[in-house]
Amino acid sequence: MKKDSFLKYCLYILLSLFAVACSTGERKPKIVTVTIQPQKYFAEKIAGDRFEINCIVPPGSNPEAYDPSPSHLVHLGKSIAYFKIGHIGFELAWMDKLAQNNPDMKIFDNSEGIDILSGTHEHNEEGNHHHHFDADPHSWSSPKNARIIAQNMYKAFVSIDPNGEKEFRKNYENLLLEINRVDSIMTQRLAPVSETMFAIYHPSLSYLAKDYNLHQLSLEYNGKEPSAFYLKKAVDIAKKNNVKVIFIQQEFDAKQAESFAAEIGAKVVPINPLSYNWSEELLHITDAIAGQ
Repeated sequence: MKKDSFLKYCLYILLSLFAVACSTGERKPKIVTVTIQPQKYFAEKIAGDRFEINCIVPPGSNPEAYDPSPSHLVHLGKSIAYFKIGHIGFELAWMDKLAQNNPDMKIFDNSEGIDILSGTHEHNEEGNHHHHFDADPHSWSSPKNARIIAQNMYKAFVSIDPNGEKEFRKNYENLLLEINRVDSIMTQRLAPVSETMFAIYHPSLSYLAKDYNLHQLSLEYNGKEPSAFYLKKAVDIAKKNNVKVIFIQQEFDAKQAESFAAEIGAKVVPINPLSYNWSEELLHITDAIAGQ
């Protein structure tokens, strides 16, 4: 074989191998979409490298009232599955449309099996809940519920990718160890302040309060800014129950929380229950309650 012919032959072989590698080698992982960042944290822990996890509500946005951007909708259109957190405003407004736009996308409810609380904002003079409406979607704020969310995710991943069951199982069990560790630390730190009341602007810690025998006083009323009358009533309740901390989330204006804190002599603590760093954020919240 002549030298030029040999070089052309080698080049042909190399190009052929490159084409095969491009077509059958590294492929982009399939996409699963979730609603909020804590879900993304759990899903990435379980999925490993087998799936790309797309979160439709970006950090800093309010999932109760978020409208997805066109780019998010395009990415969603490539998803083979959607993991709902359940009962949250974005899903109530958009889920039917998203399903219609991508009829082949499988939809899984991560809240299945969780004892869903009613949304509660109004309190009597003792600070007990007595007005109920809708469903409280903030189930991930409790490690007890996080275990159920993780289990639902594990089953969903196995359903859409049976070949990855062994890897999913190992990752799921490691995630459970992490959730159990967080639960153990929270139990230890919150036991001495059992029955304590804390204040919060948007009532996103109802499940945490229930599971650790605490009381949550919400400033937001029926999903709206509190009236002057309601704020006065909340101040009286907070003073009577010796509230020393009020939480404010980054999606909401801090001015009313700051005024409320000044009125009752409490400190304002910024929190982010929607943080991707689920474990770190829950322990931050725990320390703020325990340090009252």
